[in-house]
Amino acid sequence: MKLRILFLSIALISIPIYGQDALSDMASIRASYSIIPDKKIDGLRTEVGYDQWELRAPLFYKKLDSWMLAAGIRYQLTDLDFSDSMLLDEDQLHSIDLALFLSKKQSDNLDWIFLFNPSLAGDLEDVDSDAMNYMTIAGAKWKASETFEWIFGGVYTTGLGDDLFVPAIGFTWNPSKETSFMFAGPIIRYKYQFTDSFTLMLGGQFAGNRWNTQSTKYTGSKQERNLRLRSYRVSASLQWNLDKNHVLFATGGIDFARNAEIELINETKILDQDVKSTPSYELGYMYRF
Repeated sequence: MKLRILFLSIALISIPIYGQDALSDMASIRASYSIIPDKKIDGLRTEVGYDQWELRAPLFYKKLDSWMLAAGIRYQLTDLDFSDSMLLDEDQLHSIDLALFLSKKQSDNLDWIFLFNPSLAGDLEDVDSDAMNYMTIAGAKWKASETFEWIFGGVYTTGLGDDLFVPAIGFTWNPSKETSFMFAGPIIRYKYQFTDSFTLMLGGQFAGNRWNTQSTKYTGSKQERNLRLRSYRVSASLQWNLDKNHVLFATGGIDFARNAEIELINETKILDQDVKSTPSYELGYMYRF
């Protein structure tokens, strides 16, 4: 479990250091629709799957000399299909994330980076502090050469049960103008730009979320249950740049090492089982300013 958390922390530190691609995506509106087909939970007849709509948008971007400040927001609407309503009586979940990013260029080789990411996730019927989590990342990028950068830092998060702080390390490598490679723990991304119009991306990363839910169906009075769905996703994505502003993309992948967990507010687990592997699909559109 500690190794899994360490890998996750390394993945999180990779969020703000995608280089020019990140700056381009931060200045864009992104909308997508994903499908995760229903699959059985091991040892049970219960199945779980979901469809998900996602919208990302920038809030502001400002660059002053060696400083850069940016903020963005993400909203996810999850149509959940959980076949045992006595375990979980929910069919629609929401997630709202706010990302505040700050960087300081110390020298030609060194950049300091900071990310603060509060989030709210649940059924949003009766919101309280149990639906809130936040993550803080602080680190540095060290430019070893024109094509290679090291990434160092640490992550503090409240979204994995106990509050957690762990260090993280990774790197990015750009061997040519058309290709780039990033490794940060379990996050792996390879990008190849065929032409100005078409780009192929191959990758692997953790997928999932934690939602706080409330219902009176279980005991007759309101009871809170936290749902966690986790998996590792390998995928291939094709991006079509229609022009400098409009982008279409399609992604297909496989989710494996899946887990479903339901926990009461006192941290008693009433479900903690593996879930069958499943394909995953995503279609989307991005508008770049």
